[in-house]
Amino acid sequence: MNTLTARWCDRLGGEDYALSGAGLWPLLALLASAADDPAGAELAAVLGRPTDTAQQEALEVIDLLRSGESTTAALGIWTRRGVPLDDDWASPLPKEVVGALTDQAALDQWADKQTGGLIDKFPLGITEETLLVLASALTARVRWRTPFEGYPRVRGETWTGDPGPADQQSLSRTTSDLSIAAVLDDAVTRVVVESDGDVDVHLLLGADQSPAEILGAGLRELSGQAQVRPAAEAGDRGGPGLTMERRRSPRPEDIVELTLPSFEIRTRHNLLDNRVLFGLGLVTDTTTSHLPRLSPIPVAISAGAQDVLARFFAEGFEAAAVTAFDLVAGSAPPEARYDVTYASVDFGRPFGFLAVHRPSRLAVVAGWVKSPFQQD
Repeated sequence: MNTLTARWCDRLGGEDYALSGAGLWPLLALLASAADDPAGAELAAVLGRPTDTAQQEALEVIDLLRSGESTTAALGIWTRRGVPLDDDWASPLPKEVVGALTDQAALDQWADKQTGGLIDKFPLGITEETLLVLASALTARVRWRTPFEGYPRVRGETWTGDPGPADQQSLSRTTSDLSIAAVLDDAVTRVVVESDGDVDVHLLLGADQSPAEILGAGLRELSGQAQVRPAAEAGDRGGPGLTMERRRSPRPEDIVELTLPSFEIRTRHNLLDNRVLFGLGLVTDTTTSHLPRLSPIPVAISAGAQDVLARFFAEGFEAAAVTAFDLVAGSAPPEARYDVTYASVDFGRPFGFLAVHRPSRLAVVAGWVKSPFQQD
């Protein structure tokens, strides 16, 4: 699934986006399990899995995320009256997955319920010609183990040349755990923002690479295919946005200072714009049907879409928050008696992010953040 995410990122540019390969993969697997041999081979090549186990694996992915501490997931299949599903294909599906196709409002309600209000409209509009709808929904909601301090961004004062949109915050926090920072393949700085649940957010900052190359390094690391140089072993080399130095401190703990802008990204993808990438070439041919195991009524895909929302804020990953702090010195500063490592990571230019399900190393959502750094 992370391979599908990486290939999808490679098709997108340098503007803001968020996508979910983890949301698309189960649907492609269900289609593969219902396809004839030519279409099944096309989909299996994208999935990297055989068609005879695709349905089972799709359900396992949904179950994995549905049972997660910080994630939810659901499947939905709706059919018109007189359009039955194939009995053998439908028998492994949980009963609550299959329903009657009625109207747009019912689909909107399903999307709203399954995402807890994060996405309140179904990404596709059904028509009188629609016979069957197949959908997935997933969410990830976390609070940080160590929250950030958030304060209004002032144009041009947070980072050099940074316009600082008024609806965003500057976020900053200081911890003592150097292990959260590392350099991947000597080219990309990764900082893991740990949550109180089982989803962490990996922040990825490169130098002059493309967004796809930067996100690709982060995705390769999830499967152990990237070289990892921990910040604690970086000496004074550092990495993109990562500065390492020795400082005198009144406390013995190391210091890791992290700064970045908050962000909220909404993206709608037309999946048929990348039908070859997703293995949808044959199953979108409406002059015939390549899904004989799905229904005794011949069907083909006429539209596909994905809506994605990602929010990163002071307290967590999912909801907006506005927070102000007033700090004053209450006593004389203590004597600086210790020699500690000081690390500072400044996400002061466009960067990538991965919301990673910690137990499975699955990238639930991936994205690129550019708008906080755009000039008006």
